Amino acid sequence: MHRLSYVSGTGGAEASLDCRSALAGTAAGIRGREWGYTIGHLSLSGATRGARECSLSVTFLDRSSADELRRLADRDMSKGTPGSLSMDGWAQRAYIAKAEPSSISRAHVTMKLTVVLLDGVWRKGHTVSFEPLTATSGDGEFLDLPYDLPYDLGVPSTRRYVDVGEWGSAPLRFTVYGPCVNPAVRIDGNWYRVEAVVPEGGHLVVDPLASPRSVTLVNADGSAVDVFSKARRGDGLGGGEYIFQPVSPGDHEVEWDRSFGFDLTWYEEEGEPPWS
Repeated sequence: MHRLSYVSGTGGAEASLDCRSALAGTAAGIRGREWGYTIGHLSLSGATRGARECSLSVTFLDRSSADELRRLADRDMSKGTPGSLSMDGWAQRAYIAKAEPSSISRAHVTMKLTVVLLDGVWRKGHTVSFEPLTATSGDGEFLDLPYDLPYDLGVPSTRRYVDVGEWGSAPLRFTVYGPCVNPAVRIDGNWYRVEAVVPEGGHLVVDPLASPRSVTLVNADGSAVDVFSKARRGDGLGGGEYIFQPVSPGDHEVEWDRSFGFDLTWYEEEGEPPWS
């Protein structure tokens, strides 16, 4: 286990639990996984992965590190804004609800932390950028070579793809950059549409992992506007026009009118942080 930390949900400050001043060891208590289910006659149904409570033992070699974690965790609890545990690039929303010291000396403090993991899965994001098209193959524009050759290059293919991991469907997060009007992107047979104007210098964020899910327009001056009602949700999951539709595993063509650029983040999901 490497690089375990708690990132506050109010302000984004980070408290490392794997450094010279704080040691979580193998962090075995948060490494397991658990499914909820109902057992019937020769059957199992209702399989879900929900929030679970677990324990994490941490030794603080610098008491100021213990103070920092306490303040961040208590602020998040009191404000109802969960932080996240991050481990080797994998993260999950979490609260640290309790700390019970078990060993106290001048050199160190060891305590058992009660952690509530909220998402049921650990996630790792992968971001791909899609640029607006500035020249099309049919308008007579070419890529001019810096040499006196009897030819130039035609505009390259505009087909773009995203390759999603093989183990399961992945939530998608969009950051659309202005200026653009009514941005729409089609992936894996689903349209992701928001009927809104994104101004020059502004951007639009579609976040399926926020609690609650959100669609936010951020203007050039930094002001944010909730435009959830402007996002197309069609007939819901699987309906072909659902703004929060997860994408299936595999290689998918990304279709849009190329008048705007955007970042697409797809999230791997695992029941526990991978061992390898």
